[in-house]
Amino acid sequence: MDRLLDVFDSTIKAVEKGQEEIFGIYETTRTEIQRLKKELDFLNTEIADTIKKVDEQYKKEKSLRYKLMQVNRDFKLYTEQQMLEVYNEAKDAQVELQLLQAKEMQLRTRRDEVERTLKNLNVTAQKAENLMNQVSIAVRLLKEGITEISQLSSNDQRKEVAFQIIKAQEEERLRIAREIHDGPAQSLANIVLRLEITEKLLAIDYQKAEKEIRDLNLLVRENLKDIRRIIFDLRPIAIDSKGIVETIKKYIRNYEKTYGIECSLNVEGVEKNVNSSIKVALFRLVQEGITNVAKHANSPKCEITLQFTDSLIKGRIVDYGKGFDIEHVFENPSEKFGLIGMKERIEMYSGKFSIKSVMGKGTIFAFELPTLNEEV
Repeated sequence: MDRLLDVFDSTIKAVEKGQEEIFGIYETTRTEIQRLKKELDFLNTEIADTIKKVDEQYKKEKSLRYKLMQVNRDFKLYTEQQMLEVYNEAKDAQVELQLLQAKEMQLRTRRDEVERTLKNLNVTAQKAENLMNQVSIAVRLLKEGITEISQLSSNDQRKEVAFQIIKAQEEERLRIAREIHDGPAQSLANIVLRLEITEKLLAIDYQKAEKEIRDLNLLVRENLKDIRRIIFDLRPIAIDSKGIVETIKKYIRNYEKTYGIECSLNVEGVEKNVNSSIKVALFRLVQEGITNVAKHANSPKCEITLQFTDSLIKGRIVDYGKGFDIEHVFENPSEKFGLIGMKERIEMYSGKFSIKSVMGKGTIFAFELPTLNEEV
């Protein structure tokens, strides 16, 4: 048995190392994609500008060529110096035209190379992303097994739900990583670059540098707002300081702005000082519940009710959307995994849940969680 555990441990370590290397490839690829996109924008601008210059130079060269023909035809009317000047002008114009045409050709060739490279890198990034997902799922399966879902009736169902749980977790991790990479990380890199430029501007143009600093100040504030939002989605800090009700109210305000869905909260009883994990579980249930409404219900509004008693927290989320076939959902967990995840979260705390849904009329999701009061 010990030898078997050692084999599993070695396998997990090897897979995790490979996972890190894949993530490194993914990050490098995405960074290169961003760089090439900027280069492509620059090349397209340069090509447009060069084409304009080529057209102008062509007209100039054509005019000077015609003038040279006139001088050659009526050479008796011009001095030798005048003829030489016209010849040199025509020759210079022709050389300049050839240089511009060569530049245009080089820019077009480079643009085609960048576009091909970008296409290949996007394919590579997508493959790396998919591979990261698959490897992450494999690691989680090796580590966690399927003991947490033993209550399901068949091995096939256990494997399916285990796979869906882990897949959802890893997709969420990847979403957060991409959100940080594409948002704050890119923005901070831009801020660093602009700060370096501003530092040089201070000695040249103080007013321009001052304006740049004001712009960077606004950019930093926006960046900070994005970071706080990401942190809030991971684990709302306000839960500990302001309580679960205020935290949910804040989330609802953001939810209404994001999805344009009216959402009300009705609280019955007094919020208890409950176990920290219950607070987070309650927040996640509300978060996942109303997110499901936004994604699947096609409902103009949703209603949340929370009832606090000495031993229980009762919750209820109601929408007025299209509804669904409940039996079909639990027979096919991959199709409505949000509800399966909520069910798992509730049962983990020995809670209760129920779902009522009528096609064309909406859905009622109700649950109960024990308070598990903390010692004060």
